Formats: sequence, structure tokens, C-alpha cells
Amino acid sequence: MNYDKIAVLGGDKRQLFAADELRKNGFEVYLAGFDKLESCGELKIISPDEALDLCGVVLFPVTGAAAGVIDCPFSDNCVLLDEIKHKLIDKLVFAGKSKSFGDIEIIDILSDEEFAARNALPSAEGAVLVALESYEATLAGSDTLVIGYGRIGKRLSRLLKAMNSRVTVATRSRSKANDIILDGNTPVNTAHLKTLSGYDVVFNTADALVVDKNILMNTDPDVLLIDLASLPGGVDFEAGSELGFTALRALALPGKYSPRSAGKVVSDIVTRKLKEEFYCQNQA
Repeated sequence: MNYDKIAVLGGDKRQLFAADELRKNGFEVYLAGFDKLESCGELKIISPDEALDLCGVVLFPVTGAAAGVIDCPFSDNCVLLDEIKHKLIDKLVFAGKSKSFGDIEIIDILSDEEFAARNALPSAEGAVLVALESYEATLAGSDTLVIGYGRIGKRLSRLLKAMNSRVTVATRSRSKANDIILDGNTPVNTAHLKTLSGYDVVFNTADALVVDKNILMNTDPDVLLIDLASLPGGVDFEAGSELGFTALRALALPGKYSPRSAGKVVSDIVTRKLKEEFYCQNQA
């Protein structure tokens, strides 16, 4: 198979930057699902059908294909997954959110350890920007709660600390609680959260429902809730709306706030995996 030609099909600004980085890495790159753009530098814009006929590698959006539709914000035409499935046979297909691609075999970028590690910082910075846009005071001097101390939670809590926020971090792990203390922040056991009152902004990074109706009923609705977790998330938005909370779902933050950095990460992952695939073929 010819791995030198890559079809970048749909996606947000990070896909454009990823495409350009892949071009700089020596690949022949075609943009599809970007027909609203008159030009994009040295990148070639063609139709999805043409791109899939030409290329042995396909890069779909990291955001996946919700309800079988490829996200194409730079196109007036939607791309339906079922209509192009037959053209993906025997190709290397990169994407995120593998479940949204059904029975199509893909290389899931989101599950790559390097991607997760490098994506944490732009996600954390994006979360801070969301808060700054919605919180009507400075984060300096505020009381913030970060739920979860994974890659994003760790980065986010340290950023907030550097901004002179009083930071509490909720975790179920005793060893992580020690790390939180070493960061200069205050740990709390997630299981012990009964109310969010006393915090100005709460950031959730946990993938399980943590901020449920019971907690919200015991919380002052002035608290700003920001959920960074993948759907269905960790905040009960229906209950939050009923109780008068401002609750924001902050998804795909790197693509919104740091598309150049996020695109570079995607490009590096795809390039590395293609080199690994080429090496394996040569060793066979």
C-alpha cells in the first residue's frame, strides 16, 4: 500500500494544521471536506471521493463521527460514514472515538499514550480560558475545585495554582493525594464530596458521574461548573439546569483554543505510526 498519500477528511482547525505538518514531513496531503476554503497554502483541496480514491491513508477528525456523520465545519456538505465505507477497505485509517466508527477498523489516536500526554496541556489551558470567559471575577484569589487528578487534572490544578487560585483537587487515590499536597494544593476524597458550596469554579475531568443531583441540591447555584470529560461527562446537566446553575460542557478544547499545537500532536502521532507500519512491512 502507498502510505505517501494522506487524505485529511473533515475536522476543525487542528486538522488543517495537522495536514500542513504532514506535508512538511514529506507526505502528499489532500484536504477533503474543506470546500468553504478557497485555498490553503500548498495543500490541495479536493472532494472526499477523489481523496479516498487517491490515498492509502485517511485521517478523520479526532472528534469522531457522531451518528455516522463526519464533522466538516469547513464544508457546506456533510459526509456520511456509510456512504464511504466501501472506499476504506485496505487503507490505514486514523481517527478518534473509535466506537463512533462502528465496524470500521481504525487506529484510534485518542488511545495513544503520547497523544494523551501531550494533549493534556492545551486541554488544561483551554479550560482556564473557558473559565475566564464565563467567571465574572479573577481566578487569582478564587476558590477552585478540580475533580480528577489524571493528566488533565494535574496540569489544570498546577496552572490554577500558578494563577494564585486556592485549589482543591478531588481524587480517590491516596498516593495522588500526596502528589497534590506536594503541588501546594489541597486534596479531598471524591467520595466525600457532598456539596460544592465554598468554591467559585468547579472543573470536572472525571469520566464518571460525580456532580450528581444530590450534590447540586446541597450547593449554592452561584458556583460555575465546567465539565471537561467526554460524553456523557461527570456533571448532571439536567439537574444543574433545573436548579439554576451555569454549567458548561467544554469539549475538544485543543481544537478550539490551541489548534496549531493540537495539530502538531496529531501529525506527530500519525507520522510515527506510519513509520512503524513501514518498518514492520520491511521486516516481514
